[in-house]
Amino acid sequence: MARIAAALVVSGVLAASASGAGAVHIRRSTASYDLTLSVGPREAMYTAAEVRAKHPASGEVMLDDAMGGMSMGAGNRHLEVQVESRATHTVLTVAPTITLADASAAGGMTMGGKLHVMAMYGIDEGRSDLHYGNNVSLEAGHRYEVVVAVKGERASFAFRAS
Repeated sequence: MARIAAALVVSGVLAASASGAGAVHIRRSTASYDLTLSVGPREAMYTAAEVRAKHPASGEVMLDDAMGGMSMGAGNRHLEVQVESRATHTVLTVAPTITLADASAAGGMTMGGKLHVMAMYGIDEGRSDLHYGNNVSLEAGHRYEVVVAVKGERASFAFRAS
């Protein structure tokens, strides 16, 4: 399997207000995949059973009901990656590895942390919105680096939280 490193890094701005408005969307391509990183306001996350019982109007449906009961998403923002086939332009059910690092730390980049990501989709959008992510803690004014790997192919993303 060829290892592709996407050297492109684009800055985005995560505009946060008291209402949590604002988002960043950055798209990268590798040899086989189109990857879209989205960072926005914190999302409520539910198991499929919770959605059937509570009927929430918004939030995320986690596809792995075994995660129910875990403290998912304690952060102040929602970070997600959608994986599409470049050949067919369809959303794939292939889980990426996502690493998030704060590039604003004194002395340079802090140790990158591999995120615990879940397969999920937005209640409003339905299953065509399949993506992988979680709620994360981001500090306003800091620049973040995200590396996404899918089957040995990698893409890099950068954005500034505000």
